[in-house]
Amino acid sequence: MISLKKLSLLLIVALSFVHSAFSSVPGMAQYIPDTSGEYVYYQDKTFTRDSIVGFLFYNDSTYAVRYYAPADKKQSLLEKDITIYFSVNPDAGYLELTGENIVGAQTQDDVEIVNYLHDLFYEFSSRAAKAFLMDGSTIPSKQDYAQFGGNVTIMFNPLVPIFNIEAIKASDGKNLLQLQTVGRLSSSEDKSFTQYKRIDGLPKDKTRNFKNDKKAKKQKISALGLNINLDAQWTQKSDAMWALGDYAMLMVASIGNTEQMSQPHDYLWDYLQRMWCSGSDGSYALWQHKKVERTKDKLSIMNVFYEPGANSVTRDFKITRKTKEGDVVLILTVFDDVYQKNKSYFDAILKI
Repeated sequence: MISLKKLSLLLIVALSFVHSAFSSVPGMAQYIPDTSGEYVYYQDKTFTRDSIVGFLFYNDSTYAVRYYAPADKKQSLLEKDITIYFSVNPDAGYLELTGENIVGAQTQDDVEIVNYLHDLFYEFSSRAAKAFLMDGSTIPSKQDYAQFGGNVTIMFNPLVPIFNIEAIKASDGKNLLQLQTVGRLSSSEDKSFTQYKRIDGLPKDKTRNFKNDKKAKKQKISALGLNINLDAQWTQKSDAMWALGDYAMLMVASIGNTEQMSQPHDYLWDYLQRMWCSGSDGSYALWQHKKVERTKDKLSIMNVFYEPGANSVTRDFKITRKTKEGDVVLILTVFDDVYQKNKSYFDAILKI
């Protein structure tokens, strides 16, 4: 079931971040500084086994770096799960470690992985500090990086937290390091970072028993200036919130007059895009499956979220329109099994 409370909190929390305090990796001048709890995970193809590496920003003086590899029966390799918790000097003009705690390292091979994670942390900090990203654009940077085999292209993207690195590509264009998911811990009880174990491809959602009544009475809903095509299958839960049983939720909310905010409008939309492409509470945003379309007056974002604990996949659509009264966002969240079987039905609702 998609929770009404969780959906509304998602929007409230995301919008409140616009006014939150931010920090950055020491030595970096970030276009969108990091927010406490943000993390990223990459597929790391420099290993001979399936491997991921992740980075977590707790606060301006505490980080975590994690390596995970599942058990590999063909190579007779056991599962590996190693995390280093770093403390740093936030006042230094460069990355200065002041302490560390290593969890999960047991063998000599593990020591090599720990050293690798150390090198990544230092190198990513140094290279990201020289990127100088000034807007929301992705920038390819050709560099010599011995740890990744020599000549590479680093794809810097300011909408990716911590080091702003989306991928590292070899000279032949193949990905050596590729972003898998971006998230933000919602509280100290959120274990999303330490429990992530990689996601390959597009997971299959559970089979849902939704039956679309094509004869349901059509109705046009007006909310905050948006005209939305619904039908009698939807139940209104509040002034601007509707539910399609336990299968989908729709919500309309005002972001406010962004022209009167302290930051430029483009920056605020960049910021919202970064926040809305993040997972939390055991739900992971599948970065490779997201779609973003942006014009002067409209920002459309589609994300796929996978929650392993519930074996559920959801499609999350957020369409922001710039109006005379301010920016208004429509949010539609629907289980993927229901969406795939009724794609034209939901796509019609999204035409605003």
